[in-house]
Amino acid sequence: MSAILRLGDPRLRAVARPVDLAAPELPLAVERLHRALAEFRAEHGFGRAIAAPQLGIDLRLVAMNLGDGPRTLLNPEIVWHGDETFTLWDDCLCFPDLLVRVRRWTSISVRYQDEHGRLHLRERLPAAESELLQHELDHLDGILAVDRADGPDAIVTRADHDREPERYAAMVDR
Repeated sequence: MSAILRLGDPRLRAVARPVDLAAPELPLAVERLHRALAEFRAEHGFGRAIAAPQLGIDLRLVAMNLGDGPRTLLNPEIVWHGDETFTLWDDCLCFPDLLVRVRRWTSISVRYQDEHGRLHLRERLPAAESELLQHELDHLDGILAVDRADGPDAIVTRADHDREPERYAAMVDR
């Protein structure tokens, strides 16, 4: 299994460098990301995306699979966000046994390149994809969900959450 870095690893705090489409390491990095995401999902039963820094790869690169097959985002950036926010229990491949209550924008627009250098703009994304991409783009800037913990009792174990789902559901908007 590809080694996903764990909470506390200083490499998770680094700001990733922009992707150069001509970089010889790019195809291998993309392959490692998609393989790590698939392996994590098979083992843990969750995981929709992974950012390159989570594997110690210093590139602004995100791999996603929302059920419609793998997708790769190079140099993604948020170019718009709405005013509305919501709270949710966020999980992370780097600390799979924890959930963190965070506040995210309900909708964002993201610009990125694909592996062929084509520019894409995904506008006014729905909440589920918006919060996911906010999480992954935070990783590109060395920010973790635990840094965005919102309010008291904002970090809980997955086991506690699963034992009392109604209690924890009442602590977030979604």
